[in-house]
Amino acid sequence: MKNKHLVSLCLLAAVCAGPVRADDVKDLIKAKHCYDCHGDKSGKVGPAFRDISRRFRGLNNAKTMLVRMVQNGTDSQAVVYHWGASTMPPGEVRVPVSQAEAEQLVDYILSLK
Repeated sequence: MKNKHLVSLCLLAAVCAGPVRADDVKDLIKAKHCYDCHGDKSGKVGPAFRDISRRFRGLNNAKTMLVRMVQNGTDSQAVVYHWGASTMPPGEVRVPVSQAEAEQLVDYILSLK
């Protein structure tokens, strides 16, 4: 019975919270230092978020793959696709990104046109 109440409270909180605002995601991007290597519209060390969106949007596994990259970097054996000479450092040498944070970041990136 407790689990039903907990699930109901979680669903209520999610509905009341509403969608993640772009400003909140940009604060998260800054906090995780993503802008050190990426820009929204232009690349730096890594590709622009808009270019990532264009390349991966529409692929069935895009979100799963990009979340894994955000958390683990592109040096990981788990990453099967990468472009450019630079690689994203492994997760253990960067600011940690939780699963939920990575999903928010990837949702934002894939929304860019």
